[in-house]
Amino acid sequence: MPPQSEGPTRRSVVDVLLGAGALGFLASIVYPVLRYLKPIAPQDGAGALRLTRDELARLEKEHSLIVRHGPTRILVFEDPQQRLRACEARCTHEGCTVQYVPGESVVWCACHNGRFDLDGRVLSGPPPRPLARWVAQRDPDGSVSVAKSPEGSA
Repeated sequence: MPPQSEGPTRRSVVDVLLGAGALGFLASIVYPVLRYLKPIAPQDGAGALRLTRDELARLEKEHSLIVRHGPTRILVFEDPQQRLRACEARCTHEGCTVQYVPGESVVWCACHNGRFDLDGRVLSGPPPRPLARWVAQRDPDGSVSVAKSPEGSA
């Protein structure tokens, strides 16, 4: 009869390693599936947005800026009369990001050449609806706040 050892055998160590590997493999499959199925928590998009100092400096330099407010991207720009305007930066055609073109005084979507006026109304191209409007205003202290327009769109 062979002598019995008191410590773990090679076979038991291999069994533990194989079991841990199998559990790790299953976890690498189950975790992404559960994460995909979990509903996304609502992001804070209520209330007014105040631009930071860096954003204000960029707005002064480039005359337009895209900021995030919760899940929404907002295009803030100065028109030729130096009034602040804001609209949603997502084209209503296929969701591309629009940009302000100061030389032509239009908001332009580069994906399919959609053009909007400064109030977000469709001028040309495939977009089916106007851009959602936001209200941008300079506060007495020099800061800029952006809030959802009461009517929502042009």
